[in-house]
This record gives sequence, structure tokens and C-alpha cells, in this order.
Amino acid sequence: MKVAEVLSLLEKLAPRGLASAWDNVGLQIGLADWEADQILLTLDVTPAVIDYAVKQEFKLILSHHPYIFKAISSVTRPDMLALIADKIAVIAMHTNLDVVPQGVNYALAEALGLTVKGFLSPETGSNWFHGSVTVPPLYLDKLAAAIHSAGAGRIGFYDNCSTRHDVTGTFRALDGSNPCLGEPGLLEKVDEVELEFMVDSFNLTAVKQAIASAHPYETPAVYFTAVENSNPAYGLGLICELEQEMSLVAFAELVKANLKAPFVQLWTAGKEKSVSVKKVAICGGAGGSLINIATGIADVLVTGDINYHAMIDSRIPLINAGHFFTEAPILPKLRNLLKEKGFAAEIFPQHLHEVNQNILL
Repeated sequence: MKVAEVLSLLEKLAPRGLASAWDNVGLQIGLADWEADQILLTLDVTPAVIDYAVKQEFKLILSHHPYIFKAISSVTRPDMLALIADKIAVIAMHTNLDVVPQGVNYALAEALGLTVKGFLSPETGSNWFHGSVTVPPLYLDKLAAAIHSAGAGRIGFYDNCSTRHDVTGTFRALDGSNPCLGEPGLLEKVDEVELEFMVDSFNLTAVKQAIASAHPYETPAVYFTAVENSNPAYGLGLICELEQEMSLVAFAELVKANLKAPFVQLWTAGKEKSVSVKKVAICGGAGGSLINIATGIADVLVTGDINYHAMIDSRIPLINAGHFFTEAPILPKLRNLLKEKGFAAEIFPQHLHEVNQNILL
């Protein structure tokens, strides 16, 4: 198994183009042709993780948080040199893994026994485009298959989505052209179909290449227009529901128990601890930016890293379960995915992570 094979699998799960512009994801140490027979899964690439990987002879570390986050000017750190010396590759899947179905937040919802109803925010690092291309009817199905295979036509939980309209096209082939229809120099009128579809920005280049390859025309009439709305297939945070209503304090206790967190912080927002909760907003990691969005939609928001001012300003109850513990449920999911595809994968032991070694209660 090679690092390239792991990258290909992960790209299908959480395309790099979904990552926020400020983020750094993908292969961060190593080469695509390095071996990846033994994979270590972790939320962070820390000294303890690197030491464990070296001693246990892992060939690849797959981390949620980037190992290299900001640009570096030199490679002199002992930990980096140890990874390179032992040819241990590092891959990061961060905000791209936060916004996909079956990503960080879906794993958190499952750990809490919640039913997912939809994304909390449409925020991702990608844009959405409306595409249109005209083609003779005889070539329509071939062209549609090509652009859908390249990633166009995904809308929410549906794929191969398109609209088709009969149109009449006109053109005149000029000197130097090589038309597949008509005669050079003559004005031609042809029956065509306008094929319309949506495409995410991270698939745009592949779709353009597919059109160029599958279209019979030397110069197809094609355009792409950015749209204001986002593809409902992706989003940040989730709106969920409990199977049965329970009190706010009982739900906080459930969160603590299910996530195996040493403690949780409950902000009642002035409500009684006995108030019932049913609709739950969640965001693994640092989800303080979603407080205003969750207000009025959910009964409570579960996340981590809530700062003091965000907490006291919140009009919705908050359960701060910690950054680590709200993201940890994704690791078994990634391990299972990798094992299904034939990779040997292991999760870095949680008790050895620095966050559990150095925080004493």
C-alpha cells in the first residue's frame, strides 16, 4: 500500500477543496510513493504521537489537526527530522472532514445518540457553480456521463442531477477552424440540447476537462457562473434531535458519559436545569462561531472551546465538552473505513495523548 492510495481514498470522503482557505490539509510530510502499510490515527501530531509512531514502526500518521499549519522557513525541528528519517508520512484532514456527511460531526451525533436533521451552517471552503453546455442530441448522453463522472451534478444527497432543454444553435466556421458539422464559411443552424448542471469548485477543473474530452465540437459553447447559495451536500455543524426529551442537566450528563469526558461545562443561559431539550445543535471542536446560528433553532448547543465572553453573551444553553472529546469519535470511523479498504490502522491510545497526561483534575 502506498500513501497515494490513502490520499485517493480520503479525497473521496472529504475533498481537499472543502477545507477553509486558512487551513492546511493533505500530505504534509513525505511522498506519495512512500509505503503506508501501518497507519496511526490521531487528532494531533504531538511529540508523544511521533515517539509512538517511531517505536511501533508506523509508516503513516493520519491526523485531524494539521501538523504544519503555518508556512515554515526551515526543517530543523527534531520531531520533523525523526519523521523524515524514518520515512513516516503525515496527512491532515481538518476542516474538510468537519463539513462532510460521515465526518466529524456525524460521528459526534452518533456518539450522543442523536438523529441528524441537517447542517447547522452552509459554511465550507468551496464555492458552487452553475454550468451550461450545448451539444447535439446524439452526443448528449456521452457528455452527461462524462461530466457526472467528473463530479458535476451533486446536489445534497443526490447525484447525476441536470436539466436539459431543446435549443437551436447557430454558428459559422471561420478560416482555421475544423467543424464537425456544416461547411466552413456558411452560417449553420443546428438542433441542440442545453445541458445544465451544478458543480463544486473543487471539481470544476475536472469537469472542464471532461467536457473538452467528450464534446464533439472543437469549441463547445460552455459557461460557468458562481452562485450565492451553497451545495446542501456539505456544511458545518449539525441540527439533531434526541429520541426522547430530557432535562438540560440530564443531557449534559449524557454528553459527559458518552464522550468519556473528564468534565463538561454547562451554561444554562438563565434557564432552569430541569428545562426539557429535544433539538440539539452540535459542532465538534471549536464551535463558538455557531452560537448565534443555533439560537432559536435548537434547545442547546454541544461543542468545545467556548470562551468566556461568548458564553456569557449566549442566549442558548451551551455544553462545552472540550475540543478533544467532541472530535475523538471520528477516529474509530476512519479506522473502520481504512480497514474496509485493506489498510492496517490503529488509533493512538487516548490516555497517552498530552491533553490527558498534563491536565490534572
